[in-house]
Amino acid sequence: MNNRGDKLISVYWFAILILVAGGIIAMVLIFYGAQYDVREIEGEIMNNKISDCISYKGLINENVFEKNYQDNLLKNCHVTFNVEESWTDIQYYFDVKIFGIENIDETVAEFSEGNKNLISSCEIANENYEKLAKCSNGKFYAIGEENKQYLIQILSIVRKSEKNVKQ
Repeated sequence: MNNRGDKLISVYWFAILILVAGGIIAMVLIFYGAQYDVREIEGEIMNNKISDCISYKGLINENVFEKNYQDNLLKNCHVTFNVEESWTDIQYYFDVKIFGIENIDETVAEFSEGNKNLISSCEIANENYEKLAKCSNGKFYAIGEENKQYLIQILSIVRKSEKNVKQ
């Protein structure tokens, strides 16, 4: 081939190379550009963390019934509500209710921590309202001293919708 033919092929080769590279970049941006909504999973993790703190291997932590332990539950369970600096209000809430099996209508202990304004999001949670906080409920049974049985209900709520929901 002559010199002019080589230059023509190299121009086409660079054009194809640019198209392929542009296509790969576009696919990566489309795939990784979508935001992930991990609020439900984050709520379940908070549920599990608090559950392990209240009851481990089916045995209730007797300290849970002490007021001092309840007031410092976040510290005792190694749970933190710290978030990025972009939010000024608390983005989490949890509520724990402990019932005795013999009288399921009356709570033995009840305590909560976080932003109570998030509770209303659970009441109207629906597919159409993706920007509301996500709620995670958990129930389990535990045994205390003298084989006393308890039902423990935990409600965890995570808001953080500004960064987790597509705008």
